[in-house]
Amino acid sequence: MRLLHLSDTHLHDPQWSTYHPEIDSAARLDTVLAATREHGPFDAIVLTGDVTDDYSVVGALAVHERLTAAYPGVPLLVVPGNHDLTESVREVFPDPSGMFRGWRVVAVATNVRDQIEGEAAATVAALDEIDPADPTPLLVLQHHPLRSRSRHEWFVLRDEDALAARLDTQIGPVVLLSGHTHQAFELVEGHVHHLGGPASYYAIEHAGEAWDFAPAGTGTGFQVIDLGADRVESVTVVEA
Repeated sequence: MRLLHLSDTHLHDPQWSTYHPEIDSAARLDTVLAATREHGPFDAIVLTGDVTDDYSVVGALAVHERLTAAYPGVPLLVVPGNHDLTESVREVFPDPSGMFRGWRVVAVATNVRDQIEGEAAATVAALDEIDPADPTPLLVLQHHPLRSRSRHEWFVLRDEDALAARLDTQIGPVVLLSGHTHQAFELVEGHVHHLGGPASYYAIEHAGEAWDFAPAGTGTGFQVIDLGADRVESVTVVEA
């Protein structure tokens, strides 16, 4: 199964006063989608949050329009981020949780209104609905990463230790896809494979508690993830 992993698209209502008026987020997404063409076909498109920049349904609809125009009929597996209202995203993108191609998708909202960092409680609660002895592979989708290159307070997940402990009890393989850091990332911890998606909007470079914007034209793009029956077979990060 081949997934196209996008993140942090940040589309918005044209009247919104964005923090980065020098960047056209819609044009950036169009550029990234054009670059994905030679890497398909895809069995699903995953978008791990910050669908919008302004919490709006308008922004979510603009993303939906572009994704469905580029890949009509391809399933869209989308979760909200800290720049989204969960209800606005869900009005446009239905909750994708459930079985998909032999994997159990666990799609979670780690976002908290008026808060940049995320909270792990919703993910732990969703996992607690699953028998730890169930060997079915899990595809966990959330905006805020459990693991990344950052330890800055904006980019960590509150109660991360509780989530890590719960994942450790799951007998089957787990692939956790996230966004938020605007930087591609990969780490394997035992049976848990962490993959952070690069942003389409702009990139950030992280080193512990330090972070800075990446040079223009670098670090943005997408991931192509090939999943086998119970593992990640390959990951390709493409800049665009």
